[in-house]
Amino acid sequence: MTNKPRPASPDAAGIRGRALDAAAAILAEQGAEALNLRAIAETAGIGLASIYHYFENKEALLVSLALMGLEDLRRDILDYQARPEFASPMRGGARAFFHFVETRPELFSLMLGERLLSRHSELREAEYRMFEAYKAAVLADDRIPAHRRENAAHALWALGRGMAAIMASYPAGQRPPEIMAQLAAGAGWLIDRPD
Repeated sequence: MTNKPRPASPDAAGIRGRALDAAAAILAEQGAEALNLRAIAETAGIGLASIYHYFENKEALLVSLALMGLEDLRRDILDYQARPEFASPMRGGARAFFHFVETRPELFSLMLGERLLSRHSELREAEYRMFEAYKAAVLADDRIPAHRRENAAHALWALGRGMAAIMASYPAGQRPPEIMAQLAAGAGWLIDRPD
């Protein structure tokens, strides 16, 4: 996993892809306040009218950007679950989730912010696909009684979302190290507790 946003589409040279890549770069470097269609067009080196050809308005572009981020994170969760350096698939999935939050907090806040999620069912569906990727690791963990795994997956997900919201909300990424250490230690114990 890298900190650089993945290309928007297989046709990353296309206008739509360039606009999304520019929006992702502005979001990462300057924050959500700097996102406007004119800045995106300038950064992408395309005309403002071209953006309107692919996106009805700024919100449509933001939804597309959030969908890209959700898919990136879903793939990362699946990838990290399979890596042998993590003690369990649950640990790998959690590590992918928190690595994304640490390295791309602005995008994470956009992806799972209430404003967009409450108005766009396609974002909720993409979030659910991301959750399903993590749930698969919880369902496969035989340390959890079989009849409790589904509920445990939902509870761990909610806990992770809450922790991520705390992490992403610190201005300029200035997270208090002691709070972050306590969150990491608590989550680590819940995910990798001894048998």
